[in-house]
Amino acid sequence: MRWSKLLPLALAATLVACGPQLTRQEHAVEEQAIQGQVQLWERSLNSVKPDSMALVYEHSPAFSAAWPDGKRTRGWDEEEQAQRDFAARTTAFNFDVQEPAIEILSPSVALTTFSHTTDVADSLSGRALYSGRGTIVWVKDRTDKVWKIHTLQLSRTPAAPAQPGRRR
Repeated sequence: MRWSKLLPLALAATLVACGPQLTRQEHAVEEQAIQGQVQLWERSLNSVKPDSMALVYEHSPAFSAAWPDGKRTRGWDEEEQAQRDFAARTTAFNFDVQEPAIEILSPSVALTTFSHTTDVADSLSGRALYSGRGTIVWVKDRTDKVWKIHTLQLSRTPAAPAQPGRRR
């Protein structure tokens, strides 16, 4: 292995080892809390009510999101407006999180990766069905000790190309 790759790995391992560690029981409690937040987030998205959706996000300038259509927001104010615009034009929305994998990185930072399917109908483009992948970076709010979404990235999986028919 090259030294240029080994040094960053060694530094990351040292930082993780030196940071506060959770007991097995604390880890299980935090993982369950994040699972609850994932379910709350999913329900709030499907409600298409911006005030409900806002409950699970970190309301800070450091927040960032990448939407499935490629749009990016930076800071909670920009994301909140994007959610309000989305809700205003959306007539039906069904977002289904599948196989969430939760990894507690520290007592205040966690990562969730998952697959999703989406069925959305809006006034701009009609109805769209797609699947994709998602990643959420969670931070534990210092005030209320609740996990909040700090960074969100959702993608669409391109449809499989049509297979040309075989002729004999």
